[in-house]
Amino acid sequence: MRGEILSVGTELLLGQILNTNARELAVRLAEAGVFVYYQVTVGDNRQRLLAAYREALDRSDVVVVTGGLGPTYDDLTKETLAEALGVPMVLEERAMAGLRAWFASRGLTMTAIQEKQALCPVGAELLSNPVGSAPGVLWHKDGKLVALLPGPPHEMRTIFEASVFPRIRSMSGEHLQSRVLHLAGIGEASVQERLADLMAGENPTIAPYAKLAEVELRLTACAPSDAEATDMLTPLALEVRSRLGWHVYGEGDERLEDAVGEELLHQGLNIATVESVTGGLVASRLIGHPGASRYVAGGLVAYSLEQKRSRLGLSADTVGDGVSADLALELARGATRQFNADVGIGTCGFAGPTGRQVGLVYVAVAGRRGDRVRELKLGATREEIRQRAAQWALTLLWQQMREEA
Repeated sequence: MRGEILSVGTELLLGQILNTNARELAVRLAEAGVFVYYQVTVGDNRQRLLAAYREALDRSDVVVVTGGLGPTYDDLTKETLAEALGVPMVLEERAMAGLRAWFASRGLTMTAIQEKQALCPVGAELLSNPVGSAPGVLWHKDGKLVALLPGPPHEMRTIFEASVFPRIRSMSGEHLQSRVLHLAGIGEASVQERLADLMAGENPTIAPYAKLAEVELRLTACAPSDAEATDMLTPLALEVRSRLGWHVYGEGDERLEDAVGEELLHQGLNIATVESVTGGLVASRLIGHPGASRYVAGGLVAYSLEQKRSRLGLSADTVGDGVSADLALELARGATRQFNADVGIGTCGFAGPTGRQVGLVYVAVAGRRGDRVRELKLGATREEIRQRAAQWALTLLWQQMREEA
């Protein structure tokens, strides 16, 4: 089934509100067996909304609309749908009674303008909204379904889950299931080279997405049931892991620092950091994982050249201009000494935006199991360079632990 998400609201077009509804609905529609082909955002304008309705009804089987169900003059979603369908609006007495009860239960006076929310296009049904005043609307005819939902996310979610998702799933007869694998230390092109034959498949499918210094792989299967979809995805995920090895660090919501933390615990190691260019980002990410006190010994930000010399006892020759592979390695070694840690991470580099060699960064890992250092050339903004450097520092540590495990 082809799906479409239509978001209504001038505030969305102006960027004043982040459209989280569309993202959430896209995920849930996929799980209901609906392939979302289009996402459209329209302002509070009747003519443009009418054109969007007509186009959506022509090309999509399922259309989910959010926003514009309130009582004010610019809330046009219901009446414009009625116009697109060529039907009148009628007042639903049961909805009116529900509105009166909703306002009374909160000690509020219902005004005449609020009665607009009890109107419904002929042939559609109003959907109960237990967490707000605006009911949803469901129209279903000739194999097409249109659902109108309120804009506030908690209201949208409540009505969709209770009254819309079950109806759509029963229509589709298909179940889409996805698994997301997170990769570090490898680019999209290399991923495609290693998985070319798997990515050529039509069901299940593999889609890569480039993120900040990592790649996300979405594995998706379509089947008559969740169990059958799972049976399709499990061997595929195992094959991907086999081909990509240590580059696969997690699945679902797992972050790189979570995977690193669990591996440190598994290997009985503790860690410390001495950071320059990343300014504490690596340590911050490490301690963001619950239970980090069991493996994080400590961290130090040594930003100035003087601090690198005095706090770590490094010579002027070693420190140099503050950026080199040797210095990154000495910072990592200094971390192990300062905090009596098994493993140390060191970072240094030029974050810019001005000066020479902007984006040149070195990250290093040192400890009882050997030393590693990596040179990076990160073309981005100052903040992105720092974030990418932190990601690569954790990636280098992850690589060392997994290759030696």
